[in-house]
Amino acid sequence: MTQKELYIVPEDKLWLENRIAELEKNIQDLGPDFYDVFNQSSETWHDNAPFDALRDKQSVLFAELTKLKDIRRQAALSLPKARKATVAIGSTVQVNGKRYGIAGNWTPRAGQMDDGKLVISADSPLAQSLLGNIISTTTPFGVLEAIE
Repeated sequence: MTQKELYIVPEDKLWLENRIAELEKNIQDLGPDFYDVFNQSSETWHDNAPFDALRDKQSVLFAELTKLKDIRRQAALSLPKARKATVAIGSTVQVNGKRYGIAGNWTPRAGQMDDGKLVISADSPLAQSLLGNIISTTTPFGVLEAIE
């Protein structure tokens, strides 16, 4: 079974890289805290609640880091080349007077307003009905009025 390409727009790649760096730093910064929790209690390590809490925090950070690195590894190196005047990943479109920005298959910005447009994933039903279309196409969600 072939795996579908994972496309990510440049803004989301930048967010991904910044978040990975932030998580790596946060995990690294836990080192002194581990030293403190090992040395603050006369109890053994298995009865040390502060250690358990810190280890849980580290696990949550590491799980997110692992997931984001996996997304980065699977991401296509570039977006597919769009035909002129057609909707593609990275396009901004107007449907029934509302502006939408079509992000890639993965985006942390889905559902957020960005520069006057609602960001949607390329996998959303609205984006799927728009991708590859030209202006004046009628979709189940309305008429495609503009492509930027």
